[in-house]
Amino acid sequence: MKDLGKQAGLTLVELLIASVLGLLLTLGVAQLFVSGSDTFRLAESIGRMQESGRLAQDILGRSVRSTDYWGCLSADRIRSVVDENHGSYDPDLHNFVDPQGIQFDIGDGTTAATGTVLIQLKGMRSVALPVDTSAGGTNGAPISGRTIPLQSLSAGQVNKGGFAMLSDCDDAIVFRVSDIDLANNTVDLAATITDSGGNAVVPGNEAAGSCSDSSLPNCFPATLAGGELFTGYVERYYIRDDNGRRSLVFDGFGPTGVINRQEIVSDVIDMQVQVGSGPRGDNVINNWQTVNAGNLTTVNEKSVTYVKAARISLLVRSQEDGVAGSLQDVCYPAWSNCTAGNNWTPANTADRHYYRVYTSTYSIRNRLLDTSP
Repeated sequence: MKDLGKQAGLTLVELLIASVLGLLLTLGVAQLFVSGSDTFRLAESIGRMQESGRLAQDILGRSVRSTDYWGCLSADRIRSVVDENHGSYDPDLHNFVDPQGIQFDIGDGTTAATGTVLIQLKGMRSVALPVDTSAGGTNGAPISGRTIPLQSLSAGQVNKGGFAMLSDCDDAIVFRVSDIDLANNTVDLAATITDSGGNAVVPGNEAAGSCSDSSLPNCFPATLAGGELFTGYVERYYIRDDNGRRSLVFDGFGPTGVINRQEIVSDVIDMQVQVGSGPRGDNVINNWQTVNAGNLTTVNEKSVTYVKAARISLLVRSQEDGVAGSLQDVCYPAWSNCTAGNNWTPANTADRHYYRVYTSTYSIRNRLLDTSP
């Protein structure tokens, strides 16, 4: 029997075999780690994309559904005393004479990213501010001049320079709030409006006695019994390109007329829209058409295309590059005919972002009312 005490160590062959086995084991562990890390990154990216897509859908859905609300009257009953003759008057932002509650535009790179759809919404919100008919005046008409007495008024309910509407369900007048008196629960609609810094807010209101509608004494209806004050809004949603980084952006028309731009969902890189239309007075949609540069005029003219619903398709990208194993392709927008295969791929062939399409249809509730006898 060989004496074990005389063993001096391992042979070179044994060392080489052990090294190869150790290297194989190390490579296996490393591969398992890399695979697990890639899977985690992909799952995290998809999760964030789903969160972004659902958040964007939720925000757009709530806004589109509630647009074109004008209290107890329809839009064609609305009158306005906002000064249309001022050089700063912009019909898209300031027009409240039979106003268009939903409009569209195609981005040219100035505001919205080139080729993407911009959605503009307009309407009123109830703030539960009834006229104080005991304060004076005939049937609740303004006490004096152009001052409106309210039963109550709290800070933040109405903004100086913002749009407001006084309606008694027989008449409705839109104006810009020139002053607020919380102590006396009143708001004013003087022609000249200044902000807290003393700067002019333009356009203001028509001067008393020079109204475009001569039937309105002091630019206001003669009877406001049971009237209520509403606050107006103009909102825009679009895709903004910031040096190659795209996001869904919100523009709100502020109290002083300044556009307040806010990024609300990042990595939403495109938005396309189809509109469903039909005749007024019922809840029937009999035509769908895609919004594009060629049909903007007809889509935005509600006497031609009375839009009752909007189908919005969003293209969302993962925040990280390198999470996809190959160049991604998708069917976008969702109503495309992709029977022969997906129709959209990134322009950069080295792009390894993950892409997903989110599409929802939203009815404009205030246009689906059945007014048939």
